[in-house]
Amino acid sequence: MIDVSERERWGQNVSLPLLPRLANRYMSPAQAGGTEGETMLKNLCPLLATIALVACAVTTEQPLSDVEKASKTQFLTNYSLLHPGKEDEARLRYVNPNANWNSYTGIFLEPVVFINDSTKPVDAREQQILTSYFYTKLKTSLSSVLPIVELQGQHVLVVRAALTNVTSGTPGLRTISVIIPQARLLNMVQSLGTDTYAFAGSAQGEGEITDGQTGQVLAEAVDGRTGGMSLENAGAGKWGDADHVMDYWADTTAKRIKQFRSGAPAQ
Repeated sequence: MIDVSERERWGQNVSLPLLPRLANRYMSPAQAGGTEGETMLKNLCPLLATIALVACAVTTEQPLSDVEKASKTQFLTNYSLLHPGKEDEARLRYVNPNANWNSYTGIFLEPVVFINDSTKPVDAREQQILTSYFYTKLKTSLSSVLPIVELQGQHVLVVRAALTNVTSGTPGLRTISVIIPQARLLNMVQSLGTDTYAFAGSAQGEGEITDGQTGQVLAEAVDGRTGGMSLENAGAGKWGDADHVMDYWADTTAKRIKQFRSGAPAQ
């Protein structure tokens, strides 16, 4: 049961000094001060389209600047290969253009590593829960592409992944922000100014794929995502948003390997 005090706390935590900011974002100075209904409607269309889009998202990408700031944990083999990804790609990525993806017949999945952020520490027990969840999800998704094997070697892809910064959501208040219409709208609008949703969890991670015999880097990625405003997130527990981010990464990794094996260009 969500009591009145929690509703009040929601209101105290999410303020909306955002109308001037939104006006500046979607209108020229002259338009922001105008009163013509047609001009207002025209310039509100991008805002309405953005709100409609985020309303359906289970997770959303973090700003590139946040991901760049948190990268270089020394987990990846070569960070200098990374470059900003396009839409629907990892925020930083690299794919070896000379890789022969069809030459591989199996995948060796290393245990997932948790690199604790000293400013937002996660205790050892919860680290184990999170890494076990991610490993299981990766194994399930990747097994749809190639068999999971027990040893590295020739014609084997080695997949490594690390969770580098995981934050928990706030159960109860997260539910309010997703289900109650007024709170939902307020949360979506304020996110346009802050790039985050109130009470949502998040995760950042790094991953790479190497050749099981030579160790050559075939792909690398650094990404960060936060819980979105999909109704699917209404019942998310403390780590529900982080779980959804890991689901997304696992499914996307499998999807990309399938694409490369089907001849899609590795850019």
